This record gives sequence, structure tokens and C-alpha cells, in this order.
Amino acid sequence: MPLIFNQEAINGTLFALHFQKDTPIVAHQKLIEMTGKKVMNLDQVTEFFEKIDNGEFRLAEEIEEVIVEEEKPEVTLAHILNVPDFVEKYLDMDARFCLRKTCFTIREIINKKLLDIDCLYYKCNGNFIEISSNDYFYVLFKITEGGLNVTNGDIEKVIDANNTEEQIELIQRELTSIFGNGKLRIETLKIENCQEYYFDGEPHIGMTALRNTLKQVSNKLKISNLEYCIEEEDEVFIETLKKIGPKRLKSLKLSIIQSLHNWIPNWIPNWEDFNNLEQWRHLKLLDVRCPQLTVPDIIRFFTHVENVYLKIDSFYNISNNTSLHNSIMELKNVSYLSDMKLLKNPLLKQFKIRADKKIRDSDLADIKASLQQYNTNNATYPCWVNIPYPDSDKKLQILVNKNVIWFKGQCYVEEEYKFEQ
Repeated sequence: MPLIFNQEAINGTLFALHFQKDTPIVAHQKLIEMTGKKVMNLDQVTEFFEKIDNGEFRLAEEIEEVIVEEEKPEVTLAHILNVPDFVEKYLDMDARFCLRKTCFTIREIINKKLLDIDCLYYKCNGNFIEISSNDYFYVLFKITEGGLNVTNGDIEKVIDANNTEEQIELIQRELTSIFGNGKLRIETLKIENCQEYYFDGEPHIGMTALRNTLKQVSNKLKISNLEYCIEEEDEVFIETLKKIGPKRLKSLKLSIIQSLHNWIPNWIPNWEDFNNLEQWRHLKLLDVRCPQLTVPDIIRFFTHVENVYLKIDSFYNISNNTSLHNSIMELKNVSYLSDMKLLKNPLLKQFKIRADKKIRDSDLADIKASLQQYNTNNATYPCWVNIPYPDSDKKLQILVNKNVIWFKGQCYVEEEYKFEQ
């Protein structure tokens, strides 16, 4: 018996295609591809698009009015959404989230579909909270005296939400529609928090909504790369790390920026808290910009990672009164480096530390003099010193100049870093 595509299914499909800004011609072609036949001609599709533009069609109302009798072989919108790869192939993020809001049945179907996001961006800056992706998804919340202005693509509306709890709930609802999807996979999540905390220590509305969402969703997030930029102490950063599947997270880029009101950063992380997290211990790449990061902390908490890039204020941020010379020697010393330090890290590719302030000439001369004992048979690259690995013919290379200390491990491959150099 041939399938009958009821009008609810066709309307819902066209509504989704219109929402993601397909033209009537493109939508008509996709409709034929989906159904295998001409269920509507181009003029009818164009006319239907005009109805949507004029506000004459509302998908939620259409779905509620349709009663499907089980004995009829009709194809409903739910059937179409359940066609293998239909949602993944034809609907972008905007269209999916629009359909989710129509009814519980559609929401459940959408939530079970694989959602791959290349880059998701969450930014809190003053009264603005932005959620966007590189797939043309864009939602902007603006906190005003009259409530909450919400911009979704080219649609703007004002919501009467004057108290903080209502505003948080609305933002949280949007975040839950993304992070609550158990089939969600994000290649890179970028979070930027450039606003100060309230006087009671609570984060601002946008970060509170993110924290609440992360605590409520039951699934571990499938995120490969996390980029996090913060100005103030931020408990949400730890919550975000905890929520990501530890074996899924490959790289972390953390930038602690200086406040506009204070040249000294307002937050010095407790790195031991991070070191206790499984997510931290499984990282393959670490890129940290933290002016107050000290050499002793670098030695204790960063040397287990394959690729490390650190940007600090000074090599002289040493809290245990150890001289800079001795700290550098500890970083490479075999007897000191037990338990996965550089010479004991079999997967080390490179470990680079760059400081804004230069090493003093006298300290640099002492360090280089101590390293000269290893500098034999290295005429090709005289600026590099080769330090032998214990019980191996492999070498750990080290370069030291006034602003940079750079190690290359036994897994370093020159071609992988040609662009950077």
C-alpha cells in the first residue's frame, strides 16, 4: 500500500526548511528528495512560505490539531523526523530547536538524533549573554530594565522577566535544549566570562544559568576541546571540566585575563584541585595563559601532558624560595623527575613556557653553563641541548633564552609544528 504523506508532515517539514532560511526552490527540491514524489509543486511551496512570513501558520497549533488514526498508513511529521539521517542531513541547529518547542513527542525525537557541533560559543559580557555556533545558530540575551530582550537569528522579542530567577530560567532553558541532548557531540566549546561577580560571591546571570544547567543534565558531555577565558574566580570552570567525559576531552585552553580595573589578576587557581580531576590527567594538550603561574606549580601539575604551551608573567614567580637556576634544573633532573615528569613522560612531544619578563643575564648564563655538560655532538642545532633519557638512546632537547624555555620530547615530530615555527 503506498504511503500517504499527510499535510501535517509536509507543513512541518517545510516549516523547518523555512526556519533555516532555505528558499522555496531549494525547499521544493529537498521535499521531492525526502518524499520521492511531488507532493507539492513550486507555486504551492512558495505560497506556503508566504503564509509563514505573514504569520498565518503556526506549527505548534497544527501539530496539536492533527489526530492520526493508527490504521491509516499516513506519514506524519514524527515519521519523517524518524527517517534515518533525515534530521542530521536536512536540519540545522536552529530548525531542530524550533521543532523541539512544538510538542513533547517531537522534542523526544529530536533529542535522540545525533547532533554534531563543530564550534559552540558561550559568552557573558555585562548585560549580554550570547550562544552561537559556526553553523549560523545565534541567540543573544540582553538584560534590560524592562525584562529580557531575546534575539534569535533575525527575530527579536522582549520577554517580561524582571527578576533574576526568571531571567536565569529562560537562559537555562535554551542551554538545556543543547546540553541536555544525550546525542550531542561538540568539537570545540568556547566559554568567555568577562564580567565580575556580585558582591555576595555569586556569578552573574549568564554563568549561573550555565552552572545550573551543567548540574542538572544527567549525561557526560562529549566535548573534544575546551577553550575557557575568565577574569574573576570562576567555579563554573571546575563544573564544566567535571561534566565533560574524561576520555573525550583532548585539549584545554585556559586564559586568565587581567581585569580592566586592576592590573593584577583577581584569581590564582588552585592547580591541585584540577590535578585531582580525571579530565585533567587525560589531557593531550594544555594551553594556559596565566600571569601568576609559578615554576614549582608547572613542575608539579603540568608535566604529564603530551603538548604544553604556557604563557606566564615571569619565571621569577617562585613561592618556595628556590632559585630560578635550581627550578630549571629540577624541571629536567632525572632524580627529581619521578612520577611522570618530563624525562619520565614517554608520550612527551613538546613543553614550552613563555614569559613576558626576561630572565636576567646572570641567571641565564648560570643555566646555560649548567646545561653545557650535555651539549655534545649537536653542531646542527647549537642552541639546543640534548639530555639523555634514562635507559634509552633517546634525547630530551631543551632550549633556554631570555623569554622562553622549550623542551622537545622523544615523540616530537618536526612536520607537525612547522606552521607554528
